Parts: sequence; C-alpha cells; structure tokens
Amino acid sequence: MKKQNITAIVFGCLLILIVIFEDFLWKKLWVLQPILFSIIAVGCFFSLLNAVLRKNWKGASIIMLTCLIAMLIYLPRTELFKSKPVLEAVLIDDLNGIRMILRENKTFEIIPESWMGTFEIYTGSYKTIGTKIIFLDQPYDNDFIPDTVNVYKDKIILNGNINNPDTSFANHFTIHLNKLEKSK
Repeated sequence: MKKQNITAIVFGCLLILIVIFEDFLWKKLWVLQPILFSIIAVGCFFSLLNAVLRKNWKGASIIMLTCLIAMLIYLPRTELFKSKPVLEAVLIDDLNGIRMILRENKTFEIIPESWMGTFEIYTGSYKTIGTKIIFLDQPYDNDFIPDTVNVYKDKIILNGNINNPDTSFANHFTIHLNKLEKSK
C-alpha cells in the first residue's frame, strides 16, 4: 500500500473520530480541542492536495469519503434538521449565562454557557398553558430552573408568581424571540 494512502486513511479516521467525540474532547481538552481539530483538518487538506497532485485517486477518494462521512455525522448537530425555535431567551449573570430554546415540536434546549464555553446541554419536552411553560423533563441538574415558569411581558419569570414577578438581576430570562402565541 502506498504511503499516501496510509496517510489518507490515518487523517481520515482521525477526522471521523474527532467529530464523533467532539463533546467529550471539549470537556476534557477545552481550548486544545479546536487546535487538535484544526491540525487534523489541515492534515486532511494537505493529504488530499498531495494525492491530487500525484494523481493518486485512491488516496484522494479516501480523504473525500472520510470528509463526507464526518459531515454526515456532524450535520444532525446543526440547526438544519432541528425544529424551528418558537422562543429564545437568555439569563445572564456576572460570568455565566443560560440560553433557553423552545421549539415547534414541543422540545426544549437549555444551554449553560460560561467564559469557558458550553459543557452540557439539557433537552426534553415542554407544554404551554396560557403564559405558563411546563417542562415535562427536568430542565436543569438542580432546582435553579423550576419545572414551571411564567412568561411576563419580555421575560420568563423563575419564581412562579406572576402577580409579584421577581425581575431582579439573574432571576429571569430575557426573551429575544417569542412566537409561542403564533404557534398554537
């Protein structure tokens, strides 16, 4: 087997593996994960370029096939195949934030974000009754976000009391997109 084919197989397999284990690597390596991904992507590019210049079509097709497989693995993680958002809101405190996305298909995503990036995404289903959003699955790993919240003007109130809403710092989500009324 040619050396170029072996290089193409190695870089192609590494690309597929880094796409499959992207979240795990981000949690373990943090800033080094994008650097590792960049090194492997550059290696794939130069392996492809080398194969094309040497007219090694087998090596080029190996790299192209592994890039296609990596894209097919990564594609479902993007917004392309997800249901459209009907509500997007953000809670910001000093260093961290929590992004909430409710979708048309009655699923939600709650994404804690910090200066170090996103680590765990909480997903599940929800239902709405009037101005109440009821999370059918636990929206967070502690009781910070209750299972029932209220929409009050352009905010999502966490304390559950719509008559006396707590809109003090870091006690509510600010709504950026609200199509809940229109989606019913």
